[in-house]
Amino acid sequence: MNDPFLLVFLISLFGLLLLFINVCLFLKTLKSNYKNKLYKSVLTYLSIYFIIELVCNIIGYLEPKANIFVSHFAFSLQFLFLSLFFYSLFEKMILKKLVVVMFFFFLVTNMSLYFNDGTLFWEFNLFEIVASSFLIIGYTLIHLFNNLGEKKNYFYFTIGVSAYMLTSSVIFLSGNLDLVFIKDPYIDIWIFNSLFFIIYQVLIFKEWSYIKSLQPNE
Repeated sequence: MNDPFLLVFLISLFGLLLLFINVCLFLKTLKSNYKNKLYKSVLTYLSIYFIIELVCNIIGYLEPKANIFVSHFAFSLQFLFLSLFFYSLFEKMILKKLVVVMFFFFLVTNMSLYFNDGTLFWEFNLFEIVASSFLIIGYTLIHLFNNLGEKKNYFYFTIGVSAYMLTSSVIFLSGNLDLVFIKDPYIDIWIFNSLFFIIYQVLIFKEWSYIKSLQPNE
């Protein structure tokens, strides 16, 4: 394959296709889960993330490395919708308050960074990546600990979120160094982000399958 970016792009497109399928599957069973806030928050998150990934891939294909600014929307909106998800998922009021406080801390701090340095919009925002990712990872660990030995309440989705955000944040941070693991043969570090994204989508599919299995046959 002569173009070193082509393989990365094709794998990224496959991940995008899996995300689209997951959105369609969650839409398919929306009627049976219409009153479920957690279900609707996951569907909203997946739908918004699909739009972001679609835009990112289009820009990246037309002009490689010109889509860095999309990462700001990806991390911030992901943090917003996943914060809403865990706010609804947590039962203890102290945990709900923690999610709210951390969200406003992130929002105020992140906005102040852009106000102080407008050029940051065209670069990777280290605070945005680290804060949003590790706060969400923290929420996933709290949820998994609270549900040890109990029913699988969004277990696969939570595992997927935790694993993907951990690997994605590390890859995005190293992206600031324009890191390439091997130059001959060429291996772009971003291919690993695409591969973990595919694993993430498989876990989301398993979550949908589990939710579907709990519903009576229509």
